[in-house]
Amino acid sequence: MKKLIVVLLRAIFKPWKNGQWFEKEKTSDLWTKAFFGLLLLAVALALTSIIQAASGNFPAAPVFLPFSLENYFVWQAVFIIPWLLASWLTLSLLLRLIFVSGRRQRVPLNFKQLSAGLALSFYPFLFWLWLSHLLTAIFYSLGISQKEWVDLMSEPGWIQFIYIFLLFLALFSGLISSILTMAKIAPNGKVRAGFLGAGLSIVFDFLVLFFLR
Repeated sequence: MKKLIVVLLRAIFKPWKNGQWFEKEKTSDLWTKAFFGLLLLAVALALTSIIQAASGNFPAAPVFLPFSLENYFVWQAVFIIPWLLASWLTLSLLLRLIFVSGRRQRVPLNFKQLSAGLALSFYPFLFWLWLSHLLTAIFYSLGISQKEWVDLMSEPGWIQFIYIFLLFLALFSGLISSILTMAKIAPNGKVRAGFLGAGLSIVFDFLVLFFLR
């Protein structure tokens, strides 16, 4: 567990070293560490979803899935873990196909290595997003209603600032982390890899934010 926490903290707070660490650890049990790190973040989001479900409130933002508003947080708690893991594995498979088709990649990495690097690059986005999610869950658990939360978010103040700052930090850090990680994994084409990392980050962010409320 201690090693897992170290992996998480290093990837979250030092994302510029993800590529260096990936290169050093890619022949070890990196995939296992990356998987359980992603699973831990998904469980954290599920727990805050449970808190929101227990509060009796419903999502303040529009929802796009056919779940009732009254039970949306319940379904979110149930499906957020498989949703995150499925999104990660799908993008990992896409990344593997791109690398295999690239003629300039001299030594194509296997699926587990690529998916491990991709998981590391997603940690910052998921962590800071979870903090914003936790902020909502805390206020809901204190008895604030959904209407009061919307009003609070609509008025300039330190709560609104913290919430928006955490969302911005999640998106920005996730983007930078993915770009730097992909650039290290594909050193023969750093510009192309950087755009690839940015694209993967945007798609993953969209998939998560499409479901998570």
